[in-house]
Amino acid sequence: MPPLNSEDARAIVVRVIQDLYAKRHSPVPGALVKAQVVSEASRSGSFFNEREYGHKNFLEFVKTIPEIAVQIRIGSDMPLAPSTAGDLLFAYARPLPRLRRDFWRAFIEFPVPNTVRLYDTAEDKIFVDPAPSARKGIVIEPIPKEAQVAWRKTFAEEQPENVRIALMASLEGVGTAVFNEFSRRLRENPTVMHAWNRYLQKQVTDKVAEWAVANGVSEDRWCGGTSRGEEGTSKEPMPLKSHSIGQLAELYNLLDSVPIEDLLQLRVPLGWVLKVTRERT
Repeated sequence: MPPLNSEDARAIVVRVIQDLYAKRHSPVPGALVKAQVVSEASRSGSFFNEREYGHKNFLEFVKTIPEIAVQIRIGSDMPLAPSTAGDLLFAYARPLPRLRRDFWRAFIEFPVPNTVRLYDTAEDKIFVDPAPSARKGIVIEPIPKEAQVAWRKTFAEEQPENVRIALMASLEGVGTAVFNEFSRRLRENPTVMHAWNRYLQKQVTDKVAEWAVANGVSEDRWCGGTSRGEEGTSKEPMPLKSHSIGQLAELYNLLDSVPIEDLLQLRVPLGWVLKVTRERT
């Protein structure tokens, strides 16, 4: 069986990644891509091995393909995406800190006229006071609406054409209505919704981290470890009761299909929180 022609191999890699990205709306594991390339080569009566083209591993081969973006992660599989989806790829590059709810809201909610947002380091709380405020604290400048619209446009541009057109159309309105329309479009496609939630989390986290470094606020003040389910978390998962696994899976699937902006509006009974906390301690 002859080796696959190098140009044909590159073309297959590009097509496989584009097809998988269009279905997943998120980066594709390198191992999955290579397995499909090997399978397609076999069906065509040839075989694929990157060493045939002078590369010591699949990563080195992929890096020679300009249509593909790759993110190297030490000790983990490499995520791949079309080169046009570089920003989204970077959002999946590493585990993200779990932002405190009050920090999230302080940065992402739009400014209220004649008020100031302050982080009181002594009380470890965020306050919204009438401006000017006599309270001592570090000023938080919320992320401007224009920047948040720009995030949505960048995310939309990195999606396959059918999704991109719908999302970009939702951003053609005026005022805050574009945010509601964008969320409505996302709810029509849960996989896109999941990718957006990850992308948005990355953007907000970067802004909070930048503010914290500039103002000498330690990371333990604004985050509580890595997000649930992310790679690199230091905690081992708690054992689950067998009868609850299916229910939890349904719950997590539901939460993945809801925009982060909508999740923040949920009101969770304190009794339920205490019950879950006791069960896990």
